[in-house]
Amino acid sequence: MSQRIFKTWLVVMLALALSPFAPLPKLHASGVASTRLLPDLETRGAKPETPALPKNYINFIPPPVGETFKDSVYGTSITRLSDGLRQLNDTVHHEYATMSPFNCDNSRILLVTDKDGFMVVDLSGRIIVGTPEVNIGGRAEPRWSCHEPNIFYFHAENNLLTYDVNTQQKSIIRTFAQFKAITFGGGESDISEDGDHLMIVGDESQAGVYTISTNQLGPTLKVKEREFDYFDLTPNNNVIVRWGQQGKERFKGFELFDHQMKFRRQIVTFGAHADRARDLNGNEVLIVLASNDPAPAKGCENNGIEKVRLSDSRKTCLLPLNWNCEAHISTNGRNPWVLISTTDNRTGTANPPGKLLPDWKSKWMKTYNELMLVKLDGSVVRHLAHHRSRELDNYWHTPRAAINRDGTYAVFDSNFGIQPLPNYTDVFLVHLRRP
Repeated sequence: MSQRIFKTWLVVMLALALSPFAPLPKLHASGVASTRLLPDLETRGAKPETPALPKNYINFIPPPVGETFKDSVYGTSITRLSDGLRQLNDTVHHEYATMSPFNCDNSRILLVTDKDGFMVVDLSGRIIVGTPEVNIGGRAEPRWSCHEPNIFYFHAENNLLTYDVNTQQKSIIRTFAQFKAITFGGGESDISEDGDHLMIVGDESQAGVYTISTNQLGPTLKVKEREFDYFDLTPNNNVIVRWGQQGKERFKGFELFDHQMKFRRQIVTFGAHADRARDLNGNEVLIVLASNDPAPAKGCENNGIEKVRLSDSRKTCLLPLNWNCEAHISTNGRNPWVLISTTDNRTGTANPPGKLLPDWKSKWMKTYNELMLVKLDGSVVRHLAHHRSRELDNYWHTPRAAINRDGTYAVFDSNFGIQPLPNYTDVFLVHLRRP
């Protein structure tokens, strides 16, 4: 290669690397970046240095189900997936930030109603299989297969089952006779990155890794006398657990186990909203809210989103926040991005329209009540949308936004400032590809 050609190539490569529109590397199962590139994510959301107030914040009404609108500040496309009041006389949610409600080809989404449990919709909100046909309750923790787009796993009592969306048939895969009831990690775990493992907690007393292909439950950890929040699988099928207490001693903060449930190390001494991921170098990491961290990374001293390497607990501040923000974190799959959804729960900017203080605009800060994408090295923050949900209940108003496995879509809950039913929200789809 001639010196001139080399210099030209170098300039182009540097420009692409620094551009906010640069395509993103896809990670192999090993975590190493591939030369195959994902399609661009939508990047209209600039980095505002001053608060960007949503337009028509008090009176905006979202369109009917299936219609798409643009965020008033960042221009991101958002599609309404449900209208619980008119369709079902019920509230509609997606489950949580740390599990993907999207099937493996992104053609189906699992939503859940308060009264009747789960249903399956497409990307326009059209109901594919309704709650009467699915007929599984809100605590069944359905998890899509990573290989078969019409199959998801769920549990009932001590049974592990599959549901086929096409045939609407349920099949028992395994009965865990040693338990009366099972969960998938206690409520916040997803199916493994390779699609072959589920976290099983039996009778809230034993936790182990189940391998789907061999129909085997590995060694279990006895947790009957231990207060825990949840167990989850890392990208390499190790196990993280968030215990119910904080401190430097065993069974506190977040701890790391291998897939045989052998203790490896304490990750951090505290507990908070978190999700597991690979960083851009392929390292397993915990992405965690710094609100309870007694020794936060530089930049996150006043709250923020931290990346903690599982191998040695090295911390990096990805996104500084402040004490007024609560946040949920979503990294599902091999995304080089983490999705953050925030709600101001102290200064009143998320109050319902009739209870907004006269000076609410002056209290709004640039990360309030938003959905943001943050690159896993902290180099890029993309502001996507204002979720417009208001504090009309103690929990369900939070958007708990969840990204899909390839970084092309996300969903979030919002009540848009109304509460016709208790805990009311609907679900909205965020388009992350460039149109």
